[in-house]
Amino acid sequence: MIKINADQISHKLGSPYYLILGSDPYLQNYVQTELRKAFTHTGFDEQLTFVVDNQTDWTAILDSCQAMNLFSNNTLILLDFGDGALNAGISTKLNTLSEILTPDIALIITLNKITKSQENATWYKTLSDKLVVVNCATPDTLQLPQWIKSHLQQQQITIEPKAIELLCYYYEGNLLALTQVIAQLKLLYPEQNISYDQVESNINDSAIFTPYHWIDAMVAHKVKRATHVLQQLKMNEFEPLILLRIIQRELILLINLKKGLQQKSFKQIFDEYKVWQNKRTIYTSYLNRCDLTSLFTSLAKLTEIEISLKHDNQVQIWDAIFSLSMQFMGLDKC
Repeated sequence: MIKINADQISHKLGSPYYLILGSDPYLQNYVQTELRKAFTHTGFDEQLTFVVDNQTDWTAILDSCQAMNLFSNNTLILLDFGDGALNAGISTKLNTLSEILTPDIALIITLNKITKSQENATWYKTLSDKLVVVNCATPDTLQLPQWIKSHLQQQQITIEPKAIELLCYYYEGNLLALTQVIAQLKLLYPEQNISYDQVESNINDSAIFTPYHWIDAMVAHKVKRATHVLQQLKMNEFEPLILLRIIQRELILLINLKKGLQQKSFKQIFDEYKVWQNKRTIYTSYLNRCDLTSLFTSLAKLTEIEISLKHDNQVQIWDAIFSLSMQFMGLDKC
């Protein structure tokens, strides 16, 4: 088995089996397009796509494999799970499919994620010797600068380093819009080193965030980033009540962690509440900055916001959430 990032796909063509992991639409489309072209070039002219869910007609998929073998067609099968996930029933069907694959059948599976236990399935082990796993997860805030540099190099574009930071800020989470603006810059300023001012004059704020980006930014005490994320969530009309529920869960977790630290070590309490390893550093810093009183004050403010919203739909909910965000990050004793 070979594991690669999406931008390495052109160097790993030629395998019969590919597993595309990750939900970034731009990367998924890029990898699928490159693979389809490569398979067409090697004689896989018949390419069938099946959307996989609990209603999928697996008999049709399996029967089509048998029919292909009968006529010796080189055929590519693409199984697209969309936002769906693997379950025991679908795994069983994949096990059956893996047993009837022949050299004239190639297979691409597009899946958002796979668990360690699912990697023990028969189909995964059967394909593993010739399987290429392609990472199509959206680059996070730390990975994005390098991704942009690699993309610029592929496109033979030179951009001022400070301008790359600007692209990261305005296009995080939205590779489609990011690659479009880079293509636009290439057309506008061919054969020259593109400056910060030239980039700034052609960009829009197209970053795509989830509420968890907001939570992480607040816990890490990144005021500018937290404000930017919240502004984007507002612009995209994210449901405020859902934000309140998410930050409520976060505050309750922090309160429990803080209480637990009165008797246990950071490692013990993090293990108990299953805090991810990659987030323990920012949680440690936050808990060292804040006391229980400030956390309970933030929780009380959240309750007050929710009560006000239920009694008055016209309440300035986003202003209130912004105020809560500031309090969470730095007011009073935090």
